[in-house]
Parts: sequence; structure tokens; C-alpha cells
Amino acid sequence: MKRPGCHLNQFSGERASLARRAYGLWVDDARPRCKRLVSGLPEPVQRPVRSGVIKLRQAVRSLRNIAGSPIFKNRGNTPGSAAYRYQMPRKPGRGVRRVANIANAPCFSVVVRVQEPSVHQLERLAASLAEQWYPHWQVIFAAAESEGNTVRAVLAGFSDSRICRFRQIVDRDATAAANAALALGQGDFAVFVDPGDELTPDCLYELALAILNQDPDFIYSDEDRIGLDGQLTDPFFKPDWSPDTFMSLMFARHVMCVRKALLRSVGMLRADFDGSQDYDLALRIVEQTNRIAHVRKILYHARWHECPDALPATADASRRARMAALARRGLAGIMEPVPLAAGHFRVCYEMRGMPLISIIIPTKDNAAILGRCIHSIMSLSSYRNFEIIVIDNGSVDPEAVETLHQLANQDGVAIIRHDRPFNYSEINNAGAKRARGELLLFLNDDTEVLTPDWLERMAGYAQLEHVGAVGAKLLYPGTRTIQHAGVLNLDDGPSQALAYQDADDPGYFMRGLLEYNWIAVTGACLMIERRKFDAVGGFDERLPIAYNDVNLCFDLIDSGFYNVTCSAVELVHHESMSRGLDHLSPEKLARLAAERKYLYRRHPHFYKRDPFYSHRLKPDGAVRVE
Repeated sequence: MKRPGCHLNQFSGERASLARRAYGLWVDDARPRCKRLVSGLPEPVQRPVRSGVIKLRQAVRSLRNIAGSPIFKNRGNTPGSAAYRYQMPRKPGRGVRRVANIANAPCFSVVVRVQEPSVHQLERLAASLAEQWYPHWQVIFAAAESEGNTVRAVLAGFSDSRICRFRQIVDRDATAAANAALALGQGDFAVFVDPGDELTPDCLYELALAILNQDPDFIYSDEDRIGLDGQLTDPFFKPDWSPDTFMSLMFARHVMCVRKALLRSVGMLRADFDGSQDYDLALRIVEQTNRIAHVRKILYHARWHECPDALPATADASRRARMAALARRGLAGIMEPVPLAAGHFRVCYEMRGMPLISIIIPTKDNAAILGRCIHSIMSLSSYRNFEIIVIDNGSVDPEAVETLHQLANQDGVAIIRHDRPFNYSEINNAGAKRARGELLLFLNDDTEVLTPDWLERMAGYAQLEHVGAVGAKLLYPGTRTIQHAGVLNLDDGPSQALAYQDADDPGYFMRGLLEYNWIAVTGACLMIERRKFDAVGGFDERLPIAYNDVNLCFDLIDSGFYNVTCSAVELVHHESMSRGLDHLSPEKLARLAAERKYLYRRHPHFYKRDPFYSHRLKPDGAVRVE
């Protein structure tokens, strides 16, 4: 990796000052002012200033790569977290009394597993429990014999009857002590807390509300960290339940709340996975229930610890917990180390059987572009059981016609003439009808394959029963800059996730490197099982240009599927070389607005709502200042 800031040596004097000023406007989200500043400069200066802005951004990314290095557990890269300020909630007096007085109000057993306790931290935790708005709870401190004296000394100063002093279990470890504490607890739900961490005052109240409103078996919330300086930082604003994200990252650890009856049925904590006991337990729990709730609020302050010696063992326990989950679920696959994120793993699912994959490519008068795309597929793909179906949307250019004629003579390539006005949905639906494969891969003609085993990796996900559409990471040509890694559905409508970020940047909590569920993936490279495609009716032909891929993904979510981006698969995307860019004319902008309006008429529940991305985050993962 290049030394952070090394690019800045190329710029000095007035140009460096202008570049830094433009970059300052950019990161402050004043991009229109940034563009006006640059455009107002003399033409000979514009190019180097723009270049300076880019280099400054690259330098900052390099610094973020270090700050977000996986050596710091799962901290990831949280751009903008410096602006984060935790807002203490205001107590709704009547609301708390109303919930607490409900006849079936839940009772919580808060289990604290104590290892190498700090007296000060235990006192802070106990104080945060005593400040809870919600009254129906008990806390049990579970400690192995070696830590028992410290726990007793701390708890001796507390008179609250809800703080239970847990008896020592002789010659047993902390996991056994925690299981005994869980059995001792009388609550309907167990809440897991680590020593040194703190609950927000509304934590148990919000959990109770979720239980009363949604009747879940498993609940998790957003969280932040108590830094080494005591300040709250690094907020983790999490997605709603995302099974593939969960196999990439244990995002539900804090606060984790589980129905006691289910906890007993899955077998409690297991010492074989010390360091990742919670992960192993949660993986077993979600195999038994789909009643999972996410409270989109910070309810937990996790204390920051520097313990690098423990990380290899923790990472290995995490890997083994997920391998055990694959075995229980009857899924073949490996936990593959992520090259740029030491200590992190991704699931590489083994493809079932040798399915025929139909690669459907629309094109028109793009001989060179199409030829490059098909050459990359033919020359790089390690999996060979595929067919290529080129849908020619009325090519008239002699070179394009000749290229199509030559391709038609190649084994495994079929050319279908579709000489009608351009309608992306109609073209691809026509290709799907002619396809013979059980897996369909919709691919733009302006893409190039970079990853040899792209078909196997994407197919491994596409064959999972719960997965709908599978996307890939698309890069701008000649760079390691992301064009697409998923779709966001924010206030302004669907937009590309992680756009213009470095492909090797971890991103917000590893979103840039790990497999995450997204609300949608782009149709520029989208794989789906035929039976799922047919079940939702394919592409909606009332969306001829834009949002047809997003609409398909929305339909899949409504049918109970999850969409996922396979970040290990990379392609180059010469964005919109085939049809042009939608922002170039007022007519195209008007059409885009009309199609967006239609999209939300069909899916009003997704208007300004993205279950897989927090409203507290900007598109680049920076925290919004509220």
C-alpha cells in the first residue's frame, strides 16, 4: 500500500491550495460549490486541480484503510464518525408506565459474563443497569471461580434487589458459568452483556416495545463504542435482518436479546467456540426462527479494547462457527480468508451440480464493445457449461452486423434478432424465453470479466433457497474505482452504493470487501435462478429504460428472497457506453422521474425506505449529523 499522503508531493503552491479548498468542499458535502469553484478556474488550471482533488481523496482513503484495518476487530472503516454525537433519549414518562403496566410485559434476565474484570468498568455497567427506564429485569453476573472475589467486592456496594450475586461454580470456565446463569435467570428473555460495556437508559424499554409489537424470538440493536478516551464513537448503524451479511459479519452481537425457551432448545453457549460463543449461538438460533427484530436505535455502548493477542483465536472461532453452520444446513462451501482484511472470512459456496448458465447480452451497433465482452467470458471463465445469448436490438452498422455473423458461427453462442424500439425489460425477457439454462445471467455488453471463477461464485449464491438476485462488484475502466457494488434506496431514490470509492477500501463496517445483502443489484451483471425469475414475472416491461432491475429485486424481496452482492467477483463496466447517460437531456430526466414514480407506485412500502441500509448513513457510509 502506498504511503498515506505521498500523492500530495506532486502539488504545491496555489494549485495545492485550490485542490485542498475544493476537497474540503467535497468532503463537507458541498459538492456543487466544489464543482463551481473548479469550473471557475482558468482552463489550464482546471485539470491539475481536479487531479489534486482526486489525489487528496486517495490519500484519505489510504489513511482510512489503516484506521479501518481488521486488526481492530470488526471496526471496519467508519468515515464521518468523528462527527457522530450520541443523543441521550428523552424519557417518555407515560409511555414507560404504560408498557411496564401491561399484564404480559416481558421480564429480562441480563447475563454478564465476567472475565478479567475491571472494578471501575463493572461499576459503570451496574450503574447503567440501575438507570434503566424499564423496571422488569434482573441481572446475573456470571464468573468463573478465579474472578468471583472481584465480582463480589463490586456488587457489595449495590442494594438493588434486581442485581443478583451469582454463586461461584467451582472448577468451571466462564462459558459454563454463563450457561448456569442463564438457567438461573427467571426472565422471559435473555440479554447478553459484556463486562465494561454499558446499556443506554432506554435499552430494555425499547426491547420490550419490540417484543410487544412484533413478538420476535431474537432482537438486536444498533451500537457504538466507548473509546479509549471515554468518548462515544464508531456508531454501527446496522441493516435489518440480512442472512448473507450475517455469514460475513457478526453484526447482531450488541445488544443481543433471545427468547429463553428458544435458547434452551438450541443448547445454550458452547465452550468449543470461546471468543465467538455469541456468533455460534446466534447462528443456531436463526436456523430455528425467522422472527427476528432490529431496533434501529443505539441501545448499547461497547467498550473499546486493545487485545491483538486474542484476535487470531477469535477469528478462528468465528470461522469454525460458520463452518459448523454450513454443515448443519447441508451446504457445501469453504470459509475463505479475505485477502485485504486479515481476520475476516467470506463464504464461498460450492455450486450444486453442473448447471447450464445462460448469459443473456443485449446489444446494438457495438461491435468492439460486444467483442471485448464475449472474449473476456470465453478466455477467462473457469466454468465452461454456459451458453451466450446475444439479443440484437436492430444493429445496422456494417461492422456490428459482421461481428454478429461471426459470433453466430461460434459454439455456444446464439444471436437473436429483436428489431423493436429499445425496451430493456422486453429484450431480456425475450432472451430468457430462448435460454435453456436453469441459471440466468443478465449482462451488459459493455462489461469485461476480471475474476476467472465468477460464474461458480455467483451460482453458489444464486442456488441458495433464500437468495434472489446476485450481483458483482463493477469497476470503472483503467482504475480500481467502484462503479457499482449494490443499490441504495434513499430519499432521492435508487442509487449506486459505494460509487467512486476505492475497490480495496473496507468501507463502512467492511461493506466494500464482504458479501452484504442489498435492497437491489444492478442488471448490468445479475444472476438469478430461472424458477425465481419466472415466479416474480421477470422484468416489468412497463419499465423500458430505468429501474427495471431495481423493480425485479423489489419483487424478489416481496416474495421472501434476499439479494446479495458477491464482492469477490469483479468486472469492468464501461458505464452506459451502449445507450448513453440518463442525465444528459431534459427528456431523459423527465422519463427517469416518471419511471421512478411508477416504481414506487408498485412498491410504496419501499418509498424512502431501505431495510438494508440505515437512514443515519450517507451513501458513502459517512454518518449523517442530526
